[in-house]
Amino acid sequence: MCETCGCLATVTAASVNDQPIIASAVETPPPAQTAPEPWLERFSDGLQHVVKVSVGANGKPPRLFRSLLNGTWLGHPLHPAITDVPIGAWTIAAIFDIIWLIAPVANVWASHAAFVAVIVGLIGALGAAVTGLTDWSDTYGSERRVGLYHAILNVTATLLYLISFILRLLDSSNENVAAAILGFLGLIAVLSAAFLGGDLVFAKGTGVNHTAWETAGKDFVAVKPLSELEENKLVRVNLSGAPVVLLRQGERIYAISARCTHAGGPLNKGSLTGDVVECPWHGSRFRMSDGQVLTGPATNNAHRYEARVRDGQVELRRVTPATFLSMGNVS
Repeated sequence: MCETCGCLATVTAASVNDQPIIASAVETPPPAQTAPEPWLERFSDGLQHVVKVSVGANGKPPRLFRSLLNGTWLGHPLHPAITDVPIGAWTIAAIFDIIWLIAPVANVWASHAAFVAVIVGLIGALGAAVTGLTDWSDTYGSERRVGLYHAILNVTATLLYLISFILRLLDSSNENVAAAILGFLGLIAVLSAAFLGGDLVFAKGTGVNHTAWETAGKDFVAVKPLSELEENKLVRVNLSGAPVVLLRQGERIYAISARCTHAGGPLNKGSLTGDVVECPWHGSRFRMSDGQVLTGPATNNAHRYEARVRDGQVELRRVTPATFLSMGNVS
C-alpha cells in the first residue's frame, strides 16, 4: 500500500543520498462489485420500454404519433399545457364541494357542479398521463425517479377521483359526503404531484430548451478553413463559446446549434439523412438548412447561423430577423 495516499499500489523504492525515491507505482483497483439493481430502477426500465414501443419511439422517422404527444407540432411541450385541465377542474370541484357541505339543502346546485368538474378533470387526466409518460420515457437518473414519483401521485389522485365519480354517479342527486372527502384527498395528491413536476422543470431542467442561453455576436467570426470542411460531414466548431454544427453540401454551408434543444445531445455525432440530422440521444430530428425541428421529443427549433466564406475561412454569425440575408450561401 502506498503510504502517501493509501491507495492499493505496488511501490518500488530506490534511494539517492539516503533519500527514498518512488520509482514506479501501479495502482491495483479493488475487485469490482456489482450491486443488484434496485427494483424501482428495474420497474422504470420496463415501463419506459413499454411506453417507447406504444408511442412508436423506436420506429423509423417521422414518428408522428410520438411527436404529437411531445408537442413538437405546437412548439411547446404538450404535457404541462394539458395538466392545467385536471388541476383546474378538480380545484373547482373542491370549491363547489365546500359550498355544498356548508349548506347542503340550499346549495344542491353545487354538488351537481362538482360532479361535472370531476368528469372534466378525469378526461384531462387521461391526456396528461399519456403525454407525461411519453416525455418521461426519455429521462434517466434522478429526474427519472422524481418523474416516477410524480406519476405515482397523479395516478393516486386519478384513482381517488374515479372512485369519487362512481359514488356521485350512484347517487341520483350527486350528493355524497364520502365522494367529496375522496375529492379533497385527490386534490392534495395532484397538487403534490404538481410540486414534483415543477421540481423536474425548475430544479432539474427537464423539458427546457437547452440552447436558450447560447449567445453569439452580430458580426461574422471565422471558425474553420473551408478546405477542412468535407462534403456531407457534420463538423462541430465553436462560435464565441457556442457550439455549432456545420454541414457542407455543394456550394452551400448550413450551420445550427450543435446542442439538441431537448436534452443537449451532440448533434454533430448524430446521423445525417439529406440535410436532416438526428440526435443520437433521443432521436429528435432537425433540418440543417433552417434549424426546424421535425421529430420529437424536441419541441424547440435549433438556433440558426448564417455562413459565408471569406479568404478561405468559413465565417458564422447568429441569425436574427435583422441579420437574416442568405442562409447557407457560400460567397
